[in-house]
Amino acid sequence: MFSNGVIYFFSSLLTQSINLVLIPLYTRNLTQEQFGQFDLIMSVQQLLMLGITLGVFSGMVRFFNEYENRQELRNTALTFSLLWGSVCILLIWLVNPWVYPLLFDQIPGSNLFLPYVVMSSVLACLNMIYSSYYAMQFQALKSSAVQLATIVTTLVFALYYFLVLDMGIIGILQAQLFGNLAVFIVLFMIHLKSFKLRWKPAQLRKMLSYGTGLMLGDVSAWILSLSDRFLIRGFMNLSSVAVYSIGYKIGMLINPFFINPFTSVFTPFKYKVYNEANGQERIGKMFRLYNFVGWLCVLGLSLFANIGVSLVATEDYRDANYVIPIIAFSYFLSGAIAFYSLGLHIANKMRLNSAITVIAALVNIACNILFIPWLGIYGSALSTVIAYVISNLLFYHFGSKYYPLRISLWEPYKYLVVFIPIYGIHVAVMQIWSSMLLELLLNGILCIVFVLASLFCSFISRDELMNVLQQVILRKVKKLSYKGVQAKS
Repeated sequence: MFSNGVIYFFSSLLTQSINLVLIPLYTRNLTQEQFGQFDLIMSVQQLLMLGITLGVFSGMVRFFNEYENRQELRNTALTFSLLWGSVCILLIWLVNPWVYPLLFDQIPGSNLFLPYVVMSSVLACLNMIYSSYYAMQFQALKSSAVQLATIVTTLVFALYYFLVLDMGIIGILQAQLFGNLAVFIVLFMIHLKSFKLRWKPAQLRKMLSYGTGLMLGDVSAWILSLSDRFLIRGFMNLSSVAVYSIGYKIGMLINPFFINPFTSVFTPFKYKVYNEANGQERIGKMFRLYNFVGWLCVLGLSLFANIGVSLVATEDYRDANYVIPIIAFSYFLSGAIAFYSLGLHIANKMRLNSAITVIAALVNIACNILFIPWLGIYGSALSTVIAYVISNLLFYHFGSKYYPLRISLWEPYKYLVVFIPIYGIHVAVMQIWSSMLLELLLNGILCIVFVLASLFCSFISRDELMNVLQQVILRKVKKLSYKGVQAKS
């Protein structure tokens, strides 16, 4: 399990490194207004994808261990997604002439935005089915390769369409479309012999029942994560959307660097051990590890925010610096839902799961309306934190009724007594000196102080910390030994 986590981590690290190449490519070749418009298009894509996927790959993951013939389950998911995706593509081409003028400004290629977005989403759904199929078999390398291949091919196409042909936003969307298409063709050919265009009605009903049961919650999650762009545009302008987007993209790096790899390991783990005698204890240990590493990531992103913005954007985006800590914290809280909501998933209480997310989404909208006119883009980021605090409280309360967890609701928040003073020192020192070398040195020292303070406050034990470090070192030694054997042979 730990080795899978390491693979997912380095895969996410590499994937996001490539993404970080794409961001300055866009910010330096699009105006702030155009970049803000592009971010709104990506938000629309995330919403449309919910209706295109219908949560079928989530259903496949949920019931994966309940069927012996897992290829048949995968084929059912693929067949449905191919047929339903074709219907979605046909519909968007039919209604697009009436819809796109209402959604997008009159910019070149805007008549192709929605068709390209829908086709990319269909292909991404198919690729996620293959990736999830690998992940549920603990084939981390193959699962990660699907995601990495998609981003690499997208980068290649983006360099051509965006830089060489100077196609602007439509060039970015076309690159995403062909990137997903290229990966799907390869995956489909690899599994061609085992694929059959048919589905098992009983399996499909289970997957869709589970997946569509999550849709209301997924829409609410979209409101939590992405609707703020539209509210910022309404209260402010597209340039503010662009600045907020940069801060959001850097702040959310905690997701691919830590939360996604952690969840990729924790999801099959929790469904496997929850009904074992020591299942609660093992999940509790994972929660302590999640909080320590998660807060270390929040701190790291907060301390290196200034350097990060300088690397991916121009001076016009400088105000994004102070959005990053708030966004990173909100994503950390969202990741904790994987623990708090376990009881609801075990009991298949998807409507209650969705209802909680709906409440959080409504809180987010209300807070955005209240705080954006007062605090601007920082008010929007703060609204997301408040919404996730409330959702965690509700998930913990209701989830514990079906599967009591031996974890504290307030466990994640106690790290604030360490984080706030450390981050305050960083901000104060940076007001006096602005040397990048000094900033790098100071940030490294402050990260070490965080680890020592966490040990001093008993937030994590020395044994827990040493166990993680030993496993990392052991894996590196094994890798070096393997390379040495290869070299000799």
